[in-house]
Amino acid sequence: MSYIIDLKTSFPKNYFDQNEIVDFISKVWPDKENRIRQFHNNVCVEKRHLALELEEYLNLGDFGNRSLIWKEHTTDLLETAIQSLLEEHNINPEIIDAMAFTSITGISIPSVDALLMNRFKFKRNLKRMPYFGLGCLGGVAGINRVHDYLKAYPDQCVLFIASELCSLTFQFDDKSVANLVSTGLFADGAAALLMCGNDHPLSKKAKIEVLDSISNFYPNTERTMGWDITKDGFKIVLSGDVAEIVKENIADDLSYFLDKNFLKTDQIEHIISHPGGPKVLKALSSATGYSDNKFNHSWDSLKDLGNMSSVSVLDVLKRTLNKGVKKSDYAIALAMGPAFNSESTLLKGI
Repeated sequence: MSYIIDLKTSFPKNYFDQNEIVDFISKVWPDKENRIRQFHNNVCVEKRHLALELEEYLNLGDFGNRSLIWKEHTTDLLETAIQSLLEEHNINPEIIDAMAFTSITGISIPSVDALLMNRFKFKRNLKRMPYFGLGCLGGVAGINRVHDYLKAYPDQCVLFIASELCSLTFQFDDKSVANLVSTGLFADGAAALLMCGNDHPLSKKAKIEVLDSISNFYPNTERTMGWDITKDGFKIVLSGDVAEIVKENIADDLSYFLDKNFLKTDQIEHIISHPGGPKVLKALSSATGYSDNKFNHSWDSLKDLGNMSSVSVLDVLKRTLNKGVKKSDYAIALAMGPAFNSESTLLKGI
């Protein structure tokens, strides 16, 4: 087993009402105004944090320039989240043995986890584990990979960080339905989460424990979600098949996972789901048999912050922990993303 000590989120200072964004994009694409307003209203997002002021998005430039902006803002956001986490728990960064990092909205070599090592006094032999390409499932996948690591090294402590600046991928020469939807749905944010193993002293401060994890790959679905890499950066690939894949697979996947852990569906008190969008959340509720109330934190995160890819499910986890997870309550964290793939985590309150 492994333990989640706590997590913190951080967001860009720019916080826009959805109507402001709709008005701005409608001026950029006046011939698409009706569809923009339709799509942006349907995604159930009310506000979003964006890295830049709206007018700055018209001059993002090519892939190289976008990458520089991404690196600067990502590093700053993660520094804020990490600093908040360490200060609240009076933790010396030198006790951290490894750092895992996920993002799918930008590229930096060395990766941002290495850049952060110049901002904190981490130990020189800290192990770095950057993950790229996981997308929306990266928040749950990251927890699962850290859990695997801590089963092997139960006396260690791992920092898992995620940052997504989805707004930097907006392509204003792409008037496809997928891009129109993405400009109304995706947003920016970062998170830092601290985990430790069974034998680490910080386990006594943990809020929740990780019991098990599972990954599920769905063959021949690579064009369901992802990016096409162009000279101008990431171009969205987003089909309308996500909800159908959920309906076809998640019920059996969840049943297998619970059976493996000798649990039944009615023993799960909390669902910590990535808020992919209204259709996905409704499909998850239908497929799993859980009421909409089980997904309240996901709906609230979507409304307040939009879809921040890997960061969103970590925000939902934060909301769940803040609301309170009782001792011995079981929870399932789940997310889906490029491949097409799903990841699930079984958690228990302590």
